[in-house]
Amino acid sequence: MNLKIIQLEEMHLNDCFDLDQKSLKGLWTKDQWQRELTDPKRICLGTIDIETKKLLGLCSAWLVTDELHITSIAVHPIHKRKGIGKVLISDLIKRAKALSTKHIILEVKDRNEEAKSFYKSMGFKIVGHRSNFYKDGSDALILTKGLFKK
Repeated sequence: MNLKIIQLEEMHLNDCFDLDQKSLKGLWTKDQWQRELTDPKRICLGTIDIETKKLLGLCSAWLVTDELHITSIAVHPIHKRKGIGKVLISDLIKRAKALSTKHIILEVKDRNEEAKSFYKSMGFKIVGHRSNFYKDGSDALILTKGLFKK
C-alpha cells in the first residue's frame, strides 16, 4: 500500500465525515467537519492510498498561539495497526515545529488503553484529567508533548 499525506480541504468533507462515522462513531457532525476543513487556524491532514485515492486516516488540530491542540485522529477500522496514525502524528509534529509551536496537547478517553499506549509511544505524557468530558459521560486524560528542549 502506497500512502500519501495531504492537507484536507472542503472537497474532502464527505470522506472525513464517513471516516468519522466508521472510526469515531460520529464524533462530529458534517457542519463541524466543514468548519474544521475551512478555518485557517486549523490543520487537517489525511492519509490517502495513492492507488485507490481512499482516505484511510485523518487528524485535525487547532493552532492556538504557541500550542497545537489535536482535536481528532481517526484511522479506518480495517487499516488500524498499520502505522497510519504514526505517520499522521509524525507529519503533524513536523508541521507544528515549522510553525514554532512549543507543544502539542490532546484529550483521550481515560479507558482507551490502545490510544493511551499509542500516544505514549509518540512521546506524549499525561498532565491532567477532565471529568465527564465526553458525550457518554466518560472522563478524559490530558496529554502533552513538548517540541523544543529548554
